[in-house]
Amino acid sequence: MAGNDSTLLAIAASGSVRNYAEIASRLRALEAELDARDGLVWFNRWYAALTAALIDGARRHRFVEPSFVERVACHAADRYFAALSAHLTDPGSGPSAWEPLLQARNVPGLLPVQHAIAGLNAHVNHDLPVALVSTFTELDEAPVRASPAHVDYCRVGSILDRVLCDAAAWLSAGVSDELVSDELQLETVLTIWSSKHACEAAWAAAEVGWALRVSPLISRHHLEALDRLVGLAGRSLLRPWHADAWQPAAQPPSAHLEHRPSLAPSR
Repeated sequence: MAGNDSTLLAIAASGSVRNYAEIASRLRALEAELDARDGLVWFNRWYAALTAALIDGARRHRFVEPSFVERVACHAADRYFAALSAHLTDPGSGPSAWEPLLQARNVPGLLPVQHAIAGLNAHVNHDLPVALVSTFTELDEAPVRASPAHVDYCRVGSILDRVLCDAAAWLSAGVSDELVSDELQLETVLTIWSSKHACEAAWAAAEVGWALRVSPLISRHHLEALDRLVGLAGRSLLRPWHADAWQPAAQPPSAHLEHRPSLAPSR
C-alpha cells in the first residue's frame, strides 16, 4: 500500500455513516489526505460540496421528507466509502463501477473534471440505485413516481446539477495550455454528462431493483450487469486528454447541463 493509502483506508473503513454530519466529516478527513496530484480529490471535493448543499436544503426546509433524503444520502455514501476501502485493501477487488477512477488516481494527462465526472458516473449510476432500494426496503415502501419521496429525489437531482455547475471554476484548476487549447474545452468535457438524465436513470434502475428483490439470483445478476456497464462508461471517461477526441457530437459547449446526454444506462 503506497504513501498515505493506509490512512485513507482507515478513514474509508470506519463503519457506516448515520447522518449528513458523519458524511461531511469523513469527506473532510479524506480531503486532508489527498492533494491535487491524486485524481480522487476532485470527486471527493465535489461530493463534499454536494453534502453541504443537501445540509443547506434540509435547514431551509426544501424537502417534503428530509429524513428520506438523508437516509438515501447515507446509504450512497457507504457505497463510496466501501468501494474505496475495497480498492485500497486489494486493488481490483472493488465494484467495477469505481475501479476505473480508483486505478487512474495518478495517471498523467487527465483533467480534474474527468476524475470528477468519472466519480459522478459511479456514484449516481451505480451507488444511487442501490441506495434507493436499501432505503425503500427499510421503509417497506415501493418507489412510486410523483410521491413525496420522488419529488424530493428530483430536487436532489437539481441540487446535484447546480453543485457541478458551481464547481466548474475549481475543476478547471491544473488545466494547462499543453492539455487544453482553449477555455471551452472544460465545457466540452461536461457535454457528456447530464445530472438530470442520470438521476432519472438511477430511479428507473431502482424500480427494477425493487421489482427483482423477490428473486435474489436475478437481482444479483442485474446489479452485476449494472456495475459492469457503469465501469465501462468510467473507463471511457478516463482516457488521457486529447482535445480532438472530445468534440461535442450534437450540441455546442454552451448548451445547458440539463439538456446534455447522460452516460446513465437506459432502461
